Amino acid sequence: MNNVSDIQLLAHIREDNRLAFTELVNRYSPVLFRFVYKRTSCIEDTQDILQNVFASLWKRRMSVNVADSLYPYLFKAAKYEVIDWTVKKQKIIERSALLIETHASLSFMHSGEDDLMAKELAQLIEQEVEEMPSTMKNVFTLSRHHALSIKDIALQLSLSEQTVKNNISLAINRLCMKFK
Repeated sequence: MNNVSDIQLLAHIREDNRLAFTELVNRYSPVLFRFVYKRTSCIEDTQDILQNVFASLWKRRMSVNVADSLYPYLFKAAKYEVIDWTVKKQKIIERSALLIETHASLSFMHSGEDDLMAKELAQLIEQEVEEMPSTMKNVFTLSRHHALSIKDIALQLSLSEQTVKNNISLAINRLCMKFK
């Protein structure tokens, strides 16, 4: 199957030939992985996105039309999956920020017992933040304690804005999982 063209591979895939599909995945995974990873900076998210791309191709195998190569189709599919992933991540960050703001604004209306519980929770959160990897901890601290924007944090720490967003999201997810 190594010497078979993309058109021939697609014809075999349309006949439900899983070996041809495996060859296609092996042929294009490395280049697509590099493309997606540059945008996500996360191996797990990159693998999920690629799985979605190839699963979508399998589902649409009967209707996919290509001239010479499947690469343009796969590249475009990967690009759209990355866009969807970015939008989802941004929504998670925005919702998390809103929850934190809501929590902070409600903290002024606590009774004495609530204040004690809030202090204990704040200590537990701080303890968990201290155990985070250094980049994640720095990003989270600058975001939540110093109220810096994603752009300012990226400039200050010499990181990409996407890396900052990913680290904030990972930190919030980590805290949510810890205190469920």
